[in-house]
Amino acid sequence: MKSGMQGQVDTTYLAAANYLKTIGFTNTAEIARVLDIAMNPNSLFVQYNDAKRSTNVNARPLTVEDDMQPVVGFFVQQGLSTQQIVQVITAHPPVLSYDVAGRLQPFWEYMASIGVPDVAAAVARRPSLLGLDVDANLRKIVDYLQYVETPPEKIVQYITTTI
Repeated sequence: MKSGMQGQVDTTYLAAANYLKTIGFTNTAEIARVLDIAMNPNSLFVQYNDAKRSTNVNARPLTVEDDMQPVVGFFVQQGLSTQQIVQVITAHPPVLSYDVAGRLQPFWEYMASIGVPDVAAAVARRPSLLGLDVDANLRKIVDYLQYVETPPEKIVQYITTTI
């Protein structure tokens, strides 16, 4: 359990941990890892080989109602099963800190617009795709592939399997 300065349990962390249990998380150590990555900008669990990305810039104290439930609800609306949602969050904990309208919805719409037939399935297979911000990098990657005349089906293949 994460404790405050006087040994008190952080109620935000505790509420978040309890919520993760309600959606299917069972391993306490995994819950702690996920929440540390999602809430601690200096998490020791985050490992990047790029010095510019040495912290999780999205990490912040999360609330169940304002942050976590909207993300999980969005995934449900997009057709992900409970098991897939747990797998996505486990593989890419920063997703819990993403804004649905500002990041997840645009990602889903953009992926569909470039021809990804089942965005939910692609995300379930490769949760790290969610780390690609549409405007910061995904659009640039796709624009370059289009510029070098990569066929649309190859772009989809590259995005969903290798990038």
